[in-house]
Amino acid sequence: MNNKTNYINKTYDILTDAQINEIHKASLEILERTGIVVYDDEALMLLKDNGAFTDGNQVRIPARMVEDALSGAPSKITLYSVDGKGFDVRLYRNNINYGLGTDLPNFTDIHTGKIRSTLLSDLEDTAKVVQNSDNIDFAAPFGLASDAEQNLADLYHMKTFRSYCNKPNWVTATNYGNMKALIDMAAVSAGGYQQLRNNPTIGSYTEPITPLRNSKEALQKLLLCAEYGIPVTYASGIIAGATGPVTPAGTIALGNAEGLAGLVMHQLKRRGSPFIYGNVCSSLDMSTMVSLYGGPELPLMHMAVAQLGRFYDLPSFGTGGCSDSSLLDAQAGLEAMFSSFAAALCGANLIHDSGYLSSGLVGSLEMILLSNENIRIIKHFMKGIEVSDETLGLDMIHEIGPFGDFMGEPHTVKHFKNEIMHSSLLDRTQFQSWQKTGSLTMYERLNKEVKRILEKDHPKLLDNDTLSEYDKIIDKRKTEISQKKFNKEDFI
Repeated sequence: MNNKTNYINKTYDILTDAQINEIHKASLEILERTGIVVYDDEALMLLKDNGAFTDGNQVRIPARMVEDALSGAPSKITLYSVDGKGFDVRLYRNNINYGLGTDLPNFTDIHTGKIRSTLLSDLEDTAKVVQNSDNIDFAAPFGLASDAEQNLADLYHMKTFRSYCNKPNWVTATNYGNMKALIDMAAVSAGGYQQLRNNPTIGSYTEPITPLRNSKEALQKLLLCAEYGIPVTYASGIIAGATGPVTPAGTIALGNAEGLAGLVMHQLKRRGSPFIYGNVCSSLDMSTMVSLYGGPELPLMHMAVAQLGRFYDLPSFGTGGCSDSSLLDAQAGLEAMFSSFAAALCGANLIHDSGYLSSGLVGSLEMILLSNENIRIIKHFMKGIEVSDETLGLDMIHEIGPFGDFMGEPHTVKHFKNEIMHSSLLDRTQFQSWQKTGSLTMYERLNKEVKRILEKDHPKLLDNDTLSEYDKIIDKRKTEISQKKFNKEDFI
């Protein structure tokens, strides 16, 4: 087991304790007074049998059920590397981890710079780039491959990624059957379902339909993850001004209520199963009708969500490294750095969507590398400053005095690698040297580095037996789909 920590000593609270309590109480009132709609029979029965007030699909959840669920969910979760040789992702208070998101339909071609439909080969390239990006902590499919069978795309994505990247996987699934198949594939690599439960290598994202509706597909995946001990989030994809109130407080309270309802159902299915708290808040730009990934609104609300996660003592799901710009330009760099830095300041634990362009519609390998450099800077900054006899160096300062320098001192040699961040992609030369080396822009350096990575030899990380088992699971799922087995009831 590898112990990789990105621990930060201090977080920035965007809300006061009183404001956090107000939002919490508002969410409890939403659940008790307004309630939710539940479209899955098992989830509905779990709620009814444990004290919720039901009227058909309408459910009102008393505060005590929320409090009981919060007391049962673990405060620490670990996602493990696929082969046990990489670094694990540790989700607990003030430990930050960055990674990709899922399902981008378009991709920036590294050779032409044109935006086109995402291909399975793009996901293979993404896996290779992520494996070589030292500050990207977890992997996710990133794109939605247009050339894969769409009913099976989730499975092909995971097989492709695991072939070239051993980092923990963050996955989405179309339905219950595909989620079960992904768990089956992960169990093959883990050595069995109990081993996967003990050392989960995947986490899953599923979400309610805001406002306050819970689809059968989302709930079946949520309860399946609880059953198998797969870390899962039930994060509302709420848009302020569209599917939620335009005011951040109202949107956060509503999304929080939806997430807490998911937690209640999840813990009723299997108390103690790992749950990652989250709420994916964005705002609607009233001039373009686009749900914004850039700008200050998303990071602002996500900082409040991370603070709520600490209030509940649950690992939290955040967003960073994304932009509304459709190409990697100054806007993309500005927005990606701002959201990634805000996520670190608030101590979000699982920060996804690095590399997103065009408000979550376009993927870019160069943008992943730019995010990797942004995260490098952020992690270095968030380490803070160590103050000790060793770092103050008073005896050395006294010996050197007013007329010396510190360049050749053993103290400098000992500490400079840790104290001064190095990057091979940032330009730190004077302009004459920059001109002599080709006057490359940041985009050109990133593109060159992407091509260098992809030109290297990348042996497959999965052996033939494992790949064969993966293919058997995919073929089995293909048969189930041909027989129209989509929901849990179809498997009974």
